[in-house]
Amino acid sequence: MGAGAGVRTRWAAVGAACAVVLGAGGFGVVNAVVSSGEKSVFVPVSPIRVLDTRDSTAITDGTRRLVIEGVVTVADGSSQLVVPAAASAVAVNITATNTRKNGGYGFVTVFPCMSESDVVPNASSLNFENGVDIANALSVTTSANGSICLYVYGTADLIVDVAGYYVDHDHDDRYYTEAEVDAALVAKADTVDVTAALLSKADVTSLLAPNVPSVPVSIGSADDVGQYTSIVIGIHGNPIISYFDVTNRDLRVAACGDPTCTTVTTRAIDTTGDVGRYTSIAIGVDGNPIISYYDASNFYLKVASCNDPTCTTATTRTIDTTGNAFWHSSIAIGINGNPIISYFDDTNADLRVAVCGDSICTTATTRTVDNLVDVRGYTSLAVGVDGNPIISYYDAANADLKVASCNDSTCATATSRTIDNLVDVGRYTSIAIGVGGNPIISYVDYLNGDLKVASCGDSTCATATTRAIDTTENYLDTSIAIGVDGNPVISYHDYANGDLKVASCGDPTCTSATTRAVDTNGRVGWFTSIAIGINGNPVISYYDVGSRDLKVFSPWWMAGGR
Repeated sequence: MGAGAGVRTRWAAVGAACAVVLGAGGFGVVNAVVSSGEKSVFVPVSPIRVLDTRDSTAITDGTRRLVIEGVVTVADGSSQLVVPAAASAVAVNITATNTRKNGGYGFVTVFPCMSESDVVPNASSLNFENGVDIANALSVTTSANGSICLYVYGTADLIVDVAGYYVDHDHDDRYYTEAEVDAALVAKADTVDVTAALLSKADVTSLLAPNVPSVPVSIGSADDVGQYTSIVIGIHGNPIISYFDVTNRDLRVAACGDPTCTTVTTRAIDTTGDVGRYTSIAIGVDGNPIISYYDASNFYLKVASCNDPTCTTATTRTIDTTGNAFWHSSIAIGINGNPIISYFDDTNADLRVAVCGDSICTTATTRTVDNLVDVRGYTSLAVGVDGNPIISYYDAANADLKVASCNDSTCATATSRTIDNLVDVGRYTSIAIGVGGNPIISYVDYLNGDLKVASCGDSTCATATTRAIDTTENYLDTSIAIGVDGNPVISYHDYANGDLKVASCGDPTCTSATTRAVDTNGRVGWFTSIAIGINGNPVISYYDVGSRDLKVFSPWWMAGGR
């Protein structure tokens, strides 16, 4: 956005706001008719790519629906909150490339839609010629389900970058006169000395002092809760955590009421036996959480699809019944909007995936990805920039860290590679897609008790550089996320001291890292999971063995992994 990012425009006393943005392909018009006192305010963001069909399939005489609001999977494969659910419109830049007209015409129409079957407006947002790249900036209203549609007449690959969004802002368009302001101040009966209310410089310095730890929030009761945690940021910007209730053998969810989880509502989601170990949570395209987990009563893989953004209710389904136990599940949302799950088949010692047939996983296709070795769990799955899943996992037979890069979006076939083959490495693995589109993996060198990182040299991890990040003690239970500065942040358990630790990498490939113990209050840090909050700060869920509680910690002084 450059210099324009700090400029704010007021459209006073206007009943209808009309923004026209010119581009190389023509013009786009947004006409927002608003009620008295309610106006649309533009919020700029650092441009981020949310769609690039060059990584999948070009659009030919058809419509592509793009979910734009809430936590979405962006073009680099990561899940981010770019446009909040409260937005009324979005500012985008559309680029058409690899173009081919249909007869004498070729154009793109961008419009709000609920589904790809919606009627396309009789309008053009961008016109193209054969083989000529062209772009246009425009604003478009979002639909009730937070979507826009892109219709192509002809054939084109589309690239969509979000530059900002509009939100409704309720305010008075009258400017008060000086006399009115003076009169209002005189009439104010409880006027106080403003100077006395101001913080001193010392107060401000104390409040902003670096490395002041936040207070971990304990989420517990008389029950033993909090094992097998998994955390994600909901569409409202607040964390949502899935975990196991040890006392009652239930799957539970904690829906935080704010970004740091100082308030929280907890619910039992599945109480049908011994259920809820090895949980993994993601946000579906409908904005509702979806959770994969293990049914120990029947040795099944199950899924709970929440019916609203805070999971007040959920529908549970059995996904795989063919093995004896399905452990270490990891769930992500595929490029088509449907979940995909990696997990361990204990009966056959195989790595498996379940590819859901729709966004809430009412049906799923299950397949074996690696059956050549004794794959003893610790799976972690992310969706790569090419739209194909990539899975890190532990090869117990050879005690190696391995990666399976799927060759298509449904993982019908995959290429498996050994990434680290030193003695007993690869347990407690976690994978994320880095800012350059290459995966980065945290894991444990079990022989030496070290925290390690493997930074892949390409999007399929055909090559990787491995490094020991923390060698001072013995570590378990790693979880990795990409900070707002593009550098990985890793939460992990210090087994020797019973602490929760965090490693904040100094660059995108983690050639160096700063490690800190962030909770040292007892035997803490087990089953840790990390996400990046809406405020840019890491949010970490974990289990406190001493109090037998689920805990959440958001160290505000670590924004961006610093």
